[in-house]
Amino acid sequence: MKYSIFTWLMCIIFILVSLFQELSFLVVGIGLVFSCIFHIGTRENASIGNRSIQANNQRSKPMRWRCWLKQIQFYQVAMIYMCARLMVNISQVYIPMYLLETLQSNKDSVAIIPLVVYVSSFLASVFVKFVNDHLGRKITYGIGALLILVACVCFYFIHNGKYIYIPTVLLGVGGSTVLVTSLSMTADLINLNTESGAFVYGAMSFTDKLSNGIVIAVIQQFHPCRTCCDKCGRFYREILSFVPGAAAIISLVVLLTLIPVNIGKRGKY
Repeated sequence: MKYSIFTWLMCIIFILVSLFQELSFLVVGIGLVFSCIFHIGTRENASIGNRSIQANNQRSKPMRWRCWLKQIQFYQVAMIYMCARLMVNISQVYIPMYLLETLQSNKDSVAIIPLVVYVSSFLASVFVKFVNDHLGRKITYGIGALLILVACVCFYFIHNGKYIYIPTVLLGVGGSTVLVTSLSMTADLINLNTESGAFVYGAMSFTDKLSNGIVIAVIQQFHPCRTCCDKCGRFYREILSFVPGAAAIISLVVLLTLIPVNIGKRGKY
């Protein structure tokens, strides 16, 4: 009996591994094809790019990578971007487990709910530029962070899966808003110093990857058990509510320090 159960489990694992391999190859293959189409089909005039950099250097003092480390705005915008990525990534990682373990939803919801998040994010991204132009970066980011905070509160108090769509839409709209706006803030920070813009974007991405890895590693250390148990449902509820919510609160606090600051306007360096 034990041998038959073990054989059955191994067959399921083998089928799932093969399925995930096929999906991975499909996603990577599609990405590779469109990357080749972009690089082959997009022509870039190098002379125009060089003239643009030279014109920017004439209008602003060139900045090396070491100069950015002396700018307080650099760290403020990095915190804003890092918190934005934490809000989005942590919710994406743990929302499937929240659906299955906490709400005891059907397995179909693992596909449907993330789709709702992505669709609402896409629709929100269409209007983010309009809101940015009329309200400014800081107010727009604040609205997005507040939407995510409201979604986190809803995730904590929801006990019925049929109400999950409300915070899911809020999460998608808020996530798209904070991501697009934080990238816009990064572009404002660089301003005319495009000669070192790659370092700024690389530093932002580094804080994103490092913080997400550390947070997920710490979360897994507090997991209540190795297999599913009654504590898992409460665990995923608290993670999906408190971690993105804490990131939203931290980002709002940092945003308050940026209110009197004109992003991109720097002192001596």
